[in-house]
Amino acid sequence: MRNQTSGTLNVPASGIPTVSETVNALTEQVNNLQRRYYRSLAPDCEVKTETDHWYFHAIGWACAGLLFPPLFAISALCVYKAKKCRKGGEQ
Repeated sequence: MRNQTSGTLNVPASGIPTVSETVNALTEQVNNLQRRYYRSLAPDCEVKTETDHWYFHAIGWACAGLLFPPLFAISALCVYKAKKCRKGGEQ
């Protein structure tokens, strides 16, 4: 019996980038863009004052409140304290 091979053999083409090289290049470009974007946002996203601190906690408790609704009360308390700090309360 003779063995028959079906199909064609794979012959690598020179000068044509492979899919993995293209994906790696695109991934690197996306990472560079993200790095530059987040670096430019960094000064705006810092918690600098007591008011920022309370708003940051309010956002966290609001997210937790989506899982356990009574935590929305703590979020409201944090917003109250943030507004109190802004009006000249404890700094």
